[in-house]
Amino acid sequence: MKSVFLSLLLMLLASCPAHLSAQGTLLSPEEAVRIALENNYDIRIAQGDADVAHLNNTKGNAGMLPNVNLVVNENFTLSAFQQKLANGNEFVSSGAPFNAANAGVQLAWTVFDGRRMFIAKNRLEQTDALGQLNLKNSVQTTAANVLVAYYDITRSKMQEKALQEVIALNEERLRIAEARLAAGFAAQTDALQARIDLNQRKADLILQKNTTETAKRNLNRLLARAADTQFETQQSIENIFSPDFNSTRDKVLAQNPTLLSFQKSAEIAAILVEENRTLNKPRVTGNAQLSAQRTDNGAGFLLNNTQAGFTVGAGLILPLYSGGNIQRQVETARVAAMQAQTRVDNQRSLVETELANQFAALEIQRQLLALEEENLKIARENLSVSTERFRVGTTNGLEPQTAQNTLEQSLARRDLVLYNLKIAELRIRLLSGELQ
Repeated sequence: MKSVFLSLLLMLLASCPAHLSAQGTLLSPEEAVRIALENNYDIRIAQGDADVAHLNNTKGNAGMLPNVNLVVNENFTLSAFQQKLANGNEFVSSGAPFNAANAGVQLAWTVFDGRRMFIAKNRLEQTDALGQLNLKNSVQTTAANVLVAYYDITRSKMQEKALQEVIALNEERLRIAEARLAAGFAAQTDALQARIDLNQRKADLILQKNTTETAKRNLNRLLARAADTQFETQQSIENIFSPDFNSTRDKVLAQNPTLLSFQKSAEIAAILVEENRTLNKPRVTGNAQLSAQRTDNGAGFLLNNTQAGFTVGAGLILPLYSGGNIQRQVETARVAAMQAQTRVDNQRSLVETELANQFAALEIQRQLLALEEENLKIARENLSVSTERFRVGTTNGLEPQTAQNTLEQSLARRDLVLYNLKIAELRIRLLSGELQ
């Protein structure tokens, strides 16, 4: 007996690598999130947007630094030339060449513009911060989507397991019904109905396995890898999440990535109002130039002229009348700022309502889980009694059939409650900015 057991164990161990190779390696929820954060397309796009905002956050882009240019020009002219001087001398040429060349280093710098450049720099810094918030929001949303897809696979596999259990029970009922029919103690309809139920459950299992494979392909898409990549997930869903409402609400208001993005957008909109108000302020510019020029004439009194020098200057621009455009821009920015703040208030209300709803859902699902666990225990006991009654011939096949259907429904409801509990947990963690 011991040698037979050892042989079976060795056969099982030998079959494990092949099974793992066919089904794929075990993928944990944490590993799925890690892969998504490295490869997901939405995160790549958000990262690019954040990088652009960071690159734009410079003093030069805000107008705080001077512009320095090297300017070089050369012009060549061939023309008919006639020149008569006051002393009577006269120069005439039918094809005289003229060449003018100049070069210079020019500097232009806005010295004062009503603090517009400093306000613009602040706006760029806040836009840079907004890019990082949007990236974090994309990361958290992607993590939530990945985990929802992951546990959807787990729930589907739990349904497969439940159907396999029901199939085993149907096979037992069919065996009993056929044995009783052969002994002449039961009608043929019991065996026929048991066979029909068994085939139906097998068909349900085939469909459920297809549902699992579809869910796997959806998760692979979120992980930005080939749709047919093989992997396995956890076989069950654990629920140990037990948050406190008040502390979680504080986290939501302080850390919710979507709410923070709206708040940062409102800050930028307020800065734009202040920036537009500087449009009617005086603007002082400074300029300097180091230049050299040379002119060569093929005919005339002055054949060559060379100059070099340094020039410094300043300019003042004071807007006097703009057709009301400056006031229009200020008012437009002010309305946009009010809208942005309204969006913040609306988003705050939405996240608070969603948090309350998810906490309510969490509590309801916990209560339902307790009931479904009790129902499942009773359904198993009821099926055991019904099957035994059918075995000894004190009832027909309808009673165990009904008991099996009840057990199947209890398993499905229990698995759904476990899944809904996990989804409520994920949504609460997403609201509080704890998914990353």
